Amino acid sequence: MVHKSIGKEVCSRHKHFSLLGKEIYYYRELTSTNSIARQMAISGATDGSVVMSRSQSSGHGRMQRQWHCPPGKGLLLSMILRPQISVQFVPQLTLLTAVVVAETIKIVTGCAAGIKWPNDIFINGKKVCGILAESNFSKSNFEYVIIGLGINVNLETIHLPSDCQETSTSLSIELGQNVSRFKLLKQFIISWDEHFQGFVRAGHPYLRNKWIKNNVTLGRNVTVNKGNYSIHGSAEDVSEKGGLIVRLSDGSLQEFLAEDVSIRRRF
Repeated sequence: MVHKSIGKEVCSRHKHFSLLGKEIYYYRELTSTNSIARQMAISGATDGSVVMSRSQSSGHGRMQRQWHCPPGKGLLLSMILRPQISVQFVPQLTLLTAVVVAETIKIVTGCAAGIKWPNDIFINGKKVCGILAESNFSKSNFEYVIIGLGINVNLETIHLPSDCQETSTSLSIELGQNVSRFKLLKQFIISWDEHFQGFVRAGHPYLRNKWIKNNVTLGRNVTVNKGNYSIHGSAEDVSEKGGLIVRLSDGSLQEFLAEDVSIRRRF
């Protein structure tokens, strides 16, 4: 149940249904699915609960970048997790989600989706999905993790912001026809349960293998932006912390955890 104590927006009219063992809360419009999922998590929402919205007015990704999507044209959702894993493995959930999204897109559409570290999904060199994970820590433990994602599903080029039309795409643009958001949701849940169980059972080796298989970052020349300067190198691996390991021009290896990484060549 969604409790009244978590605010008027969450208590507004919505559809509630179960799908493959997950409780789904679907709204016509929200400020942000991550924000509402966070309120629901604080109020005791169960592990695996999913908040979806037809549109959101204040969606954002890493570094507070705005995420724009016309109503009904994207898959906008946040999942509440209470995983029984060590705090040190929490950052890897972003990488895990990227694997799940990339494989979901491949299964439903046949499009060759790939992961740009750490949390973007690309098709033919253009971004089609962003992922944002937010955690609530208490001392050495965490109470919950919110995994938010936004997939451009049935947008046309004119729906994309003018400054993103050369760098972003949608599933319908790539496929030449509309895609069912419900099919994407259903496959996302199926793939999530499969890969999360594999991750819990086998840890980082399982995740690393799946991530490498789906990535478009490793082996590429990358630029890491660090404040007022940039570092150039070649992406070589992902660490147990979820970081990107880059070989620098002097031959040394360095791990980057939260910097903004860009690909220096088209892939």
